Amino acid sequence: MVLVLSQDALLKVLASDKRLYGECPSCEGSFPLAKAHLFYGEPISGLGLDAVETWKEQLAAGREDLSNQKKKAKERSTRAVLSVNVGLYLEKIAPALPGFSYDCHDCRGLFDPIDYIVFEGLTKKNRVESIQVIDIKTGGSQLKEHQRQIKDAIEKKRVEWETYRK
Repeated sequence: MVLVLSQDALLKVLASDKRLYGECPSCEGSFPLAKAHLFYGEPISGLGLDAVETWKEQLAAGREDLSNQKKKAKERSTRAVLSVNVGLYLEKIAPALPGFSYDCHDCRGLFDPIDYIVFEGLTKKNRVESIQVIDIKTGGSQLKEHQRQIKDAIEKKRVEWETYRK
């Protein structure tokens, strides 16, 4: 005797038997058919096929957009690194560049957390007339938190002198 089942009946039988397992063609992992969403359908046509084609086009456009964004991000990152490196070199040679307001011989470099302490008058007049704390910035860079704190301490006259003896 041959038992003939409709497609719907066959799917119900497969989905109801917890002893039946299927194998994923992609990962080759097994899974219980009872937990799968089994279905039978005709090939996609008409409006459904149009929707699938639209989704494919949107996916391709999204992938291209993502690729462009990655490329731009890499370019921005490269520019930022170059800018930082150029800034590091410029802050070290700034006193020797034209337009620097102080005698380069009066400058003493610290570079972290601030770039220079300038003892104005030290070299030419052999007398310190004022002390300037200088930080060199390039582009749109801003003071870091510790630099703002140093600036604030100086502006609020929270600066002291101490002679340390052993």
